Amino acid sequence: MTLASRIAVMHQGRLQQFAEPSVVYERPANIFVAGFMGSPSMNFLPAEVASGDSGPMIALTDKGGRALLPLPADTAARLQPGRKVVLGIRPEHLTRHDPERPPKASLGRLDAPVEVVEPTGAETIVIVRVGEREVTARFEPDLAPREGSTVVLAVDMGKACLFDPDTERLL
Repeated sequence: MTLASRIAVMHQGRLQQFAEPSVVYERPANIFVAGFMGSPSMNFLPAEVASGDSGPMIALTDKGGRALLPLPADTAARLQPGRKVVLGIRPEHLTRHDPERPPKASLGRLDAPVEVVEPTGAETIVIVRVGEREVTARFEPDLAPREGSTVVLAVDMGKACLFDPDTERLL
């Protein structure tokens, strides 16, 4: 990715995406490309477009409860409430929620129990539980939560990707 001006991602002999590396990473054409590019790979969570007090939201619902995340205005205009989606969020777009930081419209909030903390040197990989799913986040070593604790995550929905669950294509 660092040497190419454009890259092609192939899967089973078919071209999935051909674009600049930053575009392939930030706006992958489909779930395969999103999961293939990056390490650790993108997190995928089943979700639904819902109506919230402040406008359209992404609802993560399972046996563990329901979390609502803000939907950016440009995306909200294209999606109807009730539509099923797959929320794709990269580990670096999940950070520790800072109540003293001025709120940003695109930041959502999730409370998640910490299951695994893996120091890797320059960063710490943390696996949390969001409902019934494991989700990977990246933290600076000094900001990493402790295993067994509950961390409040800020989710940068401006960087999130939404995919169609049937076609697996980026919406």
